[in-house]
Amino acid sequence: MFDWRKTYKSICNAPLVGVTEDDLDPEHPGLQFLTYWRSLNGGETPQRSSFSPQDIPSLLKWLMMFRREISADGDLYFLYLQGNSAAELTDGLQQGTYLHDFTEQQCFNTRRAVLRGVLDSGQPAFANIKVGEKSADFITTINAGAFPFVNEGGQPEVVMVPAPQSPELRVYL
Repeated sequence: MFDWRKTYKSICNAPLVGVTEDDLDPEHPGLQFLTYWRSLNGGETPQRSSFSPQDIPSLLKWLMMFRREISADGDLYFLYLQGNSAAELTDGLQQGTYLHDFTEQQCFNTRRAVLRGVLDSGQPAFANIKVGEKSADFITTINAGAFPFVNEGGQPEVVMVPAPQSPELRVYL
């Protein structure tokens, strides 16, 4: 039986490296979510209230939904919803915690840069995460999409959609 955590560990322990949507295969959940995201407000940052999980049931397992909060320490990202497959990739359910609590500092900085970038630009971004020990036989790439939203109170939110680059590996998660 395949065990993601034993083989690859957590995506939270590897930095994000920016890529374009052209680097993802057409069936990747991140590109499927991009099509949905664009349909919500013509490519402009949509209201969170326009998002309907019933519209994308096959993608829900990949979602990580973050709300940005501003504190004396700067911007914080609270993970308030996490799909089952995304939980597998992050070494367990992290829902109800802040991104910096379950991500190593160097890796957190790359994630915060992506989150800030999509919120500042109002446009999605894509990144790769190389996962696995450098000397291991198994190293894989996770592609992640980040999509900005604004909730009813005007507070920024980001939906992350991480999934393996390999279509075969996605079947196991």
